[in-house]
Amino acid sequence: MYLTKDEEAILNGELGEIKAKAMRILATLGDIFDADKLIPIESAQIAGVSYKTIGDAGLEFLEDWSNTKVIIESRMNPAGMDLKNWREMGISETFAEKQLRIIKALTSMGVKESCSCTPYHAGLVPKKGSHIAWSESSAVVYANSVLGAMTNREGGPSALSAALIGKTPNYGLHLKKNRISEVVFDINFELSDLDYSLLGYYIGSIAKNKIPAIIGIKHASNLQLKALGAGAAAGGGVAMFMIENLTPEYEIIKNPEKITVEYDELVKIQEQFCTCEHPDIITFGCPHCSYEEIIDIFDKVKTEQEIWICTSREVKERFQKIPNNIKLFCDTCMVVAPIEEIGITCLATDSTKCAHYSQNLSNLKTLIKSREELIS
Repeated sequence: MYLTKDEEAILNGELGEIKAKAMRILATLGDIFDADKLIPIESAQIAGVSYKTIGDAGLEFLEDWSNTKVIIESRMNPAGMDLKNWREMGISETFAEKQLRIIKALTSMGVKESCSCTPYHAGLVPKKGSHIAWSESSAVVYANSVLGAMTNREGGPSALSAALIGKTPNYGLHLKKNRISEVVFDINFELSDLDYSLLGYYIGSIAKNKIPAIIGIKHASNLQLKALGAGAAAGGGVAMFMIENLTPEYEIIKNPEKITVEYDELVKIQEQFCTCEHPDIITFGCPHCSYEEIIDIFDKVKTEQEIWICTSREVKERFQKIPNNIKLFCDTCMVVAPIEEIGITCLATDSTKCAHYSQNLSNLKTLIKSREELIS
């Protein structure tokens, strides 16, 4: 990969050891994926923030890098706890101490203490066609598919490196020629809100790392598209989808693979994620809930069972009154928090992403139903 003289100078350590390491990560990625050069980016969203997922090795890595500064707007992924109300979550002192050290390391680099998988609900909305380096799976697919921004699915270290250098290798979804679908999914039935999440998971399991195109969906809100994308990312690592007449981009190769989706496939996925009948808590916010979603829950809730809603700090700050059986947490989510250590064995959710990672990352049982069913 070609480097300019200034980039070579960074690689050679002229701006310090850590920026040299960051440039080495970017240059190595560029060589692996045959990038021609580095390109400027407008923002970074950095995963690998929860102590639950990165452990002591990740904490040590971030503290080693903490004396250098990012040069573009940079946000964090959710942490393993609400940074202010972690005791209310039942988080241990030991976990909290190490989690706060991770946050301190990142903020010392200039990364904004806005821990969310939906930065677009928290004021960071990239423009169509802009290049960014985001790393959380549902944020990546939303940015590419709904907003029309351009990003690969970065790892935590590569997103952080991009934030420090202000650039990323020019490959993958940064190239228009790669933003083309090879497989088309035909939908011939109406979709509920829950169905969008189930459909996304099904499409992800078939498409894997390809870009799926979807026909047959005439109308969908951005919140429904968010659920679809999160499901597709969890189901198969999908980083972008296209829907005819709904998404900013829609381009298909000649003679693509075509798959007709049967509703029974969505029923099977729901059954797969129903492994208990009596959840300890009901959870929403994977991806983080928007202000509108939380208002809808507050207005319609009837159940007296404990409900956890996860959202960004920017959204939480807009609420003054919260129903008694609801806990509104920010900075974190049920997937990256160590809730398996605080006596929770089964959770209910309306998100296939949440159910997938709760089963596979936290070894919990899950119950997946529509939001309306869970709060009634």
